[in-house]
Amino acid sequence: MEQQRITIRKMTKDDLDGVVNIEKECFSTPWSKQSLEETLQYESNQFFVAQVDGMIVGYMGLISVGVEADVTNIAVLPNMRNQGIASTLLKTMLAKVKALGVEVVFLEVRESNESAIHIYKKYGFVPITTRKHYYQNPVEDAIVMSADLSTRKSESYVL
Repeated sequence: MEQQRITIRKMTKDDLDGVVNIEKECFSTPWSKQSLEETLQYESNQFFVAQVDGMIVGYMGLISVGVEADVTNIAVLPNMRNQGIASTLLKTMLAKVKALGVEVVFLEVRESNESAIHIYKKYGFVPITTRKHYYQNPVEDAIVMSADLSTRKSESYVL
């Protein structure tokens, strides 16, 4: 199988329909188009889309405040998984926020989402606590993870 070219770029309002589609495909409680559009209005929010052959196949969002940041979502269409798209989004985002002075990144992940946990650990995230019943539909605990970017070389995140 031929390796597909993954392009990562900053999300715009023109991308909202594609991102809403990803939300509906990937999450039991998807963000609305209005909520996503509102997030784009703030400078501290970093949202990127992943494209393959011009089609939006994934996206990632992150909100930063000072030296800390929180991943809002990272999602890839089910039929496009296991092709390095989530890893590419994560590497791109970590490089971007480190360059902006972010030192620590936090995220929550369903405790049953072993593939996501594996990717996060690969990029230096470690579990720090559990949030009981954090997710709905179905109810499930969240593992809170963090990555300390202050002690890492920027080159380790560059594509």
